[in-house]
Amino acid sequence: MRTALGCSVATALLLAIPFAPKNAAAQEAGICLNNDEHFHIQDFKADGPPLRDVLKMMDNHICRSTLMSLAVTVAHDPLIDGDFAPIYYTQTDGQVVYYNAIQDVLVAHKFLALPERDRARVDPMMNAFNLKDARAGDYIKKMVHLYPGVWSGFGEIHFKKQEFSEKIAGGPPSLYSPSIDAIFDLIGEMGAVAVVHCDHDTPYTLSLLSDPAAQAMIFQGKSPVPQYLEAFKAFLRRHPNVPMIWAHFMGNGRGVQPYPGHWQYLDDLLAEPAFRHVNIDLSWGPVVAPYIIDTPTHLKMTADLIRKYPDRFIYGSDQGATADWNAVKRSYEVWDPLWVELGPALTRQVTKETYIRLFDESRKNMRNWERTHPDKIE
Repeated sequence: MRTALGCSVATALLLAIPFAPKNAAAQEAGICLNNDEHFHIQDFKADGPPLRDVLKMMDNHICRSTLMSLAVTVAHDPLIDGDFAPIYYTQTDGQVVYYNAIQDVLVAHKFLALPERDRARVDPMMNAFNLKDARAGDYIKKMVHLYPGVWSGFGEIHFKKQEFSEKIAGGPPSLYSPSIDAIFDLIGEMGAVAVVHCDHDTPYTLSLLSDPAAQAMIFQGKSPVPQYLEAFKAFLRRHPNVPMIWAHFMGNGRGVQPYPGHWQYLDDLLAEPAFRHVNIDLSWGPVVAPYIIDTPTHLKMTADLIRKYPDRFIYGSDQGATADWNAVKRSYEVWDPLWVELGPALTRQVTKETYIRLFDESRKNMRNWERTHPDKIE
């Protein structure tokens, strides 16, 4: 799937028409392995490699990629962690995770520092707004007006995530908050794509089923159901104008495993007209794939869903703050059994074509919104 063509050729093809069929034609020619819908340019300290190094890593491998920050930063509170300065949310017990606007500023700054010829290769995403703040929409508008022509969409936006959410300063965002609806009303007005993360369940619930004491105390003889699935579906129903990408095969993660009925839950969602705006990503492969394609039965169930809804799945690496192709490549190769099962045409649709459709449309919609809302920051 790779060729010896240099990325200067790829870039010329990609830039020829910013939102046009030549993007697809270039990728059909085999000049890249995939597009990457879920790539984090910065880490939880708002650090990351120079963007020129990321573009060099992309050469001959990745035609298009999102540029996501991480919406939050992990602080170092010496009263909790002493001299140990955490760099990841699992490394502290404190509520030291806070929304940090510099994450978005850095994404825009790095994008604008690129040569014009390289900008069409990447899609900057905004995400560093507080989901608990009903005025966050004003922040979003200011960032769009401050950096016109930059943003391609929004994400990754975290709702519920393992032990991460409760470590947000002031407590976790709520799926029932009107603040979230106000934010997504604006994103829908812009017609912009949003990559959203919401675990379908609390971590390790399924592992408790093997503990008789937990069964008696927690489940009381009843089968557990995903705790957040219906609440998040209600949110999705409220925002049909936002092209959503639900990360991690509908909310799986570290310790958040799919129930036996997960594939049916997903089938039901994709079949319902109210969710026609919802897409599913295959990202965080090293963590998620061991749940999703770990057995021949799961592999077939996953492939059958993609065959049934071939335009609703999209690939992302979920790699962060790296320009190491070997690290990024591992996130792709962990899905190799699925790519073999799907065959070249469907693999190309999941790993390349859906990205082009969703992000080209989102770029176009955001530029249109800017033209019809020409306010300036003065």
